[in-house]
Amino acid sequence: MKSVPHLRHSLAWSLCTATALTGMAGVIGAVGMWAIGTPRAKASESREFSSQEEAQLRAGKLVVRPETRSVGNTHLLGGLSWQLINAPPATVWRALTDVRGYSHFLPAVEQAVLVETVGNTQSLFIRHRLGFITASYWVRAVHDAAHARLRFRLDRDHASSIRDAWGELRVTPYAEHRSVVSLAIMADLGEGLFVGLVRSNVHEWMLRVPEQLRRFVESRRE
Repeated sequence: MKSVPHLRHSLAWSLCTATALTGMAGVIGAVGMWAIGTPRAKASESREFSSQEEAQLRAGKLVVRPETRSVGNTHLLGGLSWQLINAPPATVWRALTDVRGYSHFLPAVEQAVLVETVGNTQSLFIRHRLGFITASYWVRAVHDAAHARLRFRLDRDHASSIRDAWGELRVTPYAEHRSVVSLAIMADLGEGLFVGLVRSNVHEWMLRVPEQLRRFVESRRE
């Protein structure tokens, strides 16, 4: 079986708030490893999909590599996920970068607002609601249209319900005018009873974003 095309690339990350993560390394790159603990960390030691993962991807199923890390009072969760979408990259990229559609594929989003755009950087306010529980935060999202890559990180200049978060979404072409969306994300939800109760659910939901994006994009093409 041939390897999935266009999925062997490395991701470069800009981690401006990684002070609390000094000395830690984890499996946090697109098909690879990246070390956390410096202001900038780059993917290295790339590894291929397993035969099972590749079969899942080709069959249209979500491929997930969850990851958790703890250092002192910092508890990170996240990982990697990939999803094949039956739409060309340009169509998927437009959906991914249109804030008006975020409530359709981001988990439990009640409100997503584009507050400001400066160059290729957007300031976003996002609020989630699950029953009577809400969580909100500010994000800075950097669009790299030339490489169909969206990098995001928590904007710590504003008060947020979570402690930290960063990641990247990327759209790559696949055969027959289809696309693969890859997600790499890590987040520190903070502490408290609420976090303890929802941590496992949030971990699952965040990695399902490419799957939800597929449903949103494909439903609009029917």
